[in-house]
Amino acid sequence: MKSLRILAAFAILSFVITHSAHGHPADQSEMRVRPKPHQLEIRLTFNILTLTRFTSVDTDGDKKISMAELTAAQPRISTYLNQHIHVEINRQKAMLGSGVRFEPVWPDAALTPPMSEIEYAARNVDVTFVQTIEGKVLEDFWLGFEIFEQTGPMQTIHGIFEQDGKIEDVTFSVQEPEYLYDTGYADDPFIQEAEKKQKAGHPAPAGEDMPERPTAPVTSGPAGTPAVNSANPSDPKDTPAAPSSERWWMVRAVVVMLMLVVGRKMQLSAHARIVSPRRRPRPR
Repeated sequence: MKSLRILAAFAILSFVITHSAHGHPADQSEMRVRPKPHQLEIRLTFNILTLTRFTSVDTDGDKKISMAELTAAQPRISTYLNQHIHVEINRQKAMLGSGVRFEPVWPDAALTPPMSEIEYAARNVDVTFVQTIEGKVLEDFWLGFEIFEQTGPMQTIHGIFEQDGKIEDVTFSVQEPEYLYDTGYADDPFIQEAEKKQKAGHPAPAGEDMPERPTAPVTSGPAGTPAVNSANPSDPKDTPAAPSSERWWMVRAVVVMLMLVVGRKMQLSAHARIVSPRRRPRPR
């Protein structure tokens, strides 16, 4: 009987320690980060209880929060986050961004009646910041959180970094409040090719970072005759040679693309081995 009591006490103690270490669901927030060569998107998801720790939302003091009060608090929430979530882009101090979007993530949010305090932890709001990087690719960025004094030491932020189909999970807490992420774009041959074309006055189509496929070359005929594009011969007697030339250039283009793809995969693999885990102190 005594041994059973000891086992029961041990089980209860383990339960308490485990749940204390992971915190209450109300103290857990989410973040999704999507880096692109010239853009950084950060979407933070907080419940209303956490938002009330950042700034006053229940302005009339009736212990309820209406959608009008939540909307009115958005500028103050945006200001707080910009002041307490520090950002450095390419080792230069930056902000989360001035373009911020708030989106309640429960159905028919606009029709929601005033919410009581018991509902605060169950209602989540997405806060999305988008930062545009001009003139240079996004090589790396650093995030540092200083919100834990307001939220309490049990608060955690589960971050998901999503880039080129790869996912990396990072948890921020009072013990580990910062993170440095290296995108690898500076060494990406596809991105570098697109950057060269952009600097040469040939911007890539919107949303594309891949170099264009090589085009068929222009060959010269005998002296005094105009140049002829091998893909569209104008002289019938040159027609038999055109397909062979075109096939040769298509083979070269395919080989080049395959080499770039293989090089990209090797670069990402090596990058993951070298950089991961990317968490390390910000350079001083």
